[in-house]
Parts: sequence; structure tokens; C-alpha cells
Amino acid sequence: MSGFNFFISYDVYNFATNIKREFSKTEKKIAKLKDTAEKDHLTGANNRRTFDKYLEEIYKESQINNEPFFVVFFDIDHFKKFNDTYGHEAGDKVLKIFAQTINKNIRQNSDVFFRYGGEEFVLVSSNHIRNSLQEARFLTKKLKDAVEKIRIPDLPKITCSMGVGFFDSGKSKEEILKEADNNVYLAKENGRNRIYVTKDIVVV
Repeated sequence: MSGFNFFISYDVYNFATNIKREFSKTEKKIAKLKDTAEKDHLTGANNRRTFDKYLEEIYKESQINNEPFFVVFFDIDHFKKFNDTYGHEAGDKVLKIFAQTINKNIRQNSDVFFRYGGEEFVLVSSNHIRNSLQEARFLTKKLKDAVEKIRIPDLPKITCSMGVGFFDSGKSKEEILKEADNNVYLAKENGRNRIYVTKDIVVV
């Protein structure tokens, strides 16, 4: 190889390497932007927009494959008191720690956690081998116990009310969410810090 050809090849190699490096940087930036768009900036949980999209996908898959899933609504009890009495910074801290606690105690291969709005969160749980009702009772009790163990200096104990909605082939997405929402309402109306899996089954 002549010296001239060597320099051309070296320049081409450098050019290709630089392009590859810049492309890698761009990919990382895009991934970061995508992650930002999908996450709630305060709690790190998936955001409402991502929830709507995910629910649509899991609902279609469940209809096609007849695979069960359920939705859990969470409402932090007396959350307004944290803001009104201790300030919004304390309220933000409660939201962050609550979200972190739930995320640490769910199954990463089957449970997806979202911030629904304000002090409301939602979990979609799928891929159940056993009965969905049994799964819902087990998982929600585990999460309730984890939340009750949260301790934040100078703030009251955190509790939450939960309600579950189940998929079946005859229900629309809206009906599943309505069922979960109604069960949260029952949980709060009947003493808070409890779980309504259905209107007939309560996990205290």
C-alpha cells in the first residue's frame, strides 16, 4: 500500500469511527428523551400518558390470548394534610418515597407502576399462572404492608387505600378502571388503609 492510499484509508477509518461515536451519542440522547417523556418527573414512576398506552396494549393482548390481568388503584390517605400542614416539599417527599416503596416491592417481569395524577397511582399486573383473584389479594397485601413500614422523620405515618379491577373478556377498559375506582372509594369510605379487591372481598 502506498503512503497516499494509507492516509486515505486512515482518514476513512477516522471518519467512520467519528460517525459511529456521534451516532452512539445520538442514540443515548434519544433514549434519555424517551425515558423523560415516559416518566413522571417527580416520582420516577411511569406517567399517565404511558399508562394509557400500556393499558391499551395489554388489553388487546389479553383479549387475543385470553390472559388475565388486573389493575390496582392507590390513593394515599389524608394526603392533603401533608401539604396543608407540613408544606408542599413534605408532600413531594411522601409521593417520592411512596412510589419508590411500591417499585421495590413489585415483580419487574409482570407488574408496571404509574403515577395516575396527584396522590393517585395505578399498577397493572399481568402474566398470572395462578388465579388472578388470589394474586391480587397476595400482591396488594404485600404492598400495603410495605407502605405501612415507611417512616419519614417529622411526618405522620403513611397509609393508602387500594381498589382492584379485573379483566375479563366481557369488560371494556373503562369498566375495569371504573371497578378499581369504585373499590378505592369503598376502601376510603370504610376506614381507609384497606384494600377492596371486590366489593365482597376486603383485605384489611
